[in-house]
Amino acid sequence: MPRKVATAQITGARDCQEDTLAVHALAAEASVRAGDLLLVLADGMGGHAGGEVASRLVVDCFCATYSSSPKVVSEALRSSLEAANECLTDAVLDAPELTGMGATLVGCVIRENSLSWVSVGDSPLWVCRGSQLLRLNADHSMVPLLEDMVRTGLMEREVAQADPRRSLLRSALTGKTVALVDLCDKPFQLVCGDIVMLASDGIETLAEDALVALLQNAGPVSLDELAGKLLAAVEAVAASHQDNASVILYRC
Repeated sequence: MPRKVATAQITGARDCQEDTLAVHALAAEASVRAGDLLLVLADGMGGHAGGEVASRLVVDCFCATYSSSPKVVSEALRSSLEAANECLTDAVLDAPELTGMGATLVGCVIRENSLSWVSVGDSPLWVCRGSQLLRLNADHSMVPLLEDMVRTGLMEREVAQADPRRSLLRSALTGKTVALVDLCDKPFQLVCGDIVMLASDGIETLAEDALVALLQNAGPVSLDELAGKLLAAVEAVAASHQDNASVILYRC
């Protein structure tokens, strides 16, 4: 399977970039996980300095731990997530002014035609297959709970969509106990033409149908161009409080 990857970021209306991305093709001479393609994205929180530091720390620690782990993929993903969370504990002990920082994290591994992942927070992991946009990982924001209230008749959809709690996280890496972790129990099987996308929640300025329209009509466009078009579309909305937006794209 040809491995084609692209990344892109915008700061949006923010003063700095608090998202961190990493792409590693692990070679035999460098890792016990030879042949794995590791894609990792974190969205930091905790103020300008804290968010930027947190996202960088968790991504660096996650990648280093995964590349040296002799465990099976799912266990290596979990131990890498735990190490990333612990590194925040250590960082705050060294620099108490960073207390309160944290990050979401989604890390996925592509091995041949299978995709495995672990995630905490609301950063989405999608696969675009034809006209379908499949979200693979859990959303640890308040959005699923509000949608459940709509489905059960406890809340009107318009009220749920305007609810200020939508962006609140139920789980994140903060150096403390992690409330919710999504670790895939069975690898997702990719097919030729699939586009895998990891993103920070800033991409969700675009509705899913807009994302699908851009992804499924990519044709011969390079992934670099496609990543640029996605973020240009986000910027074109000109949202007054546009968050940082980052994407990692992989095409089979």
